[in-house]
Amino acid sequence: MGEWKTVYEDEVEERSVTLKVYGSEDDEEDDGPVVRVTVAPIGAGPKPAAGPDADDNSITLDPDAVEDLEEELLEIGFSPEAARWIVSKVPE
Repeated sequence: MGEWKTVYEDEVEERSVTLKVYGSEDDEEDDGPVVRVTVAPIGAGPKPAAGPDADDNSITLDPDAVEDLEEELLEIGFSPEAARWIVSKVPE
């Protein structure tokens, strides 16, 4: 069974960004890595201590392919440079 591995976690354009890659023992290399990006909204401060049902307003992107990730990042307000920077952190 696979698991999500955090490969990048930092602030980009004043937004907290966490990039995870799904890894399993029977990875299908043909389709490239499976990625998930979680982004805190602009102006979000530190997360309050809250239960699992708390709405933290973060945005999670699960693109069908890594090639789609840059476009999805642009759609939620990142600059082209920032989107390319985040995509560059995806391991090959």
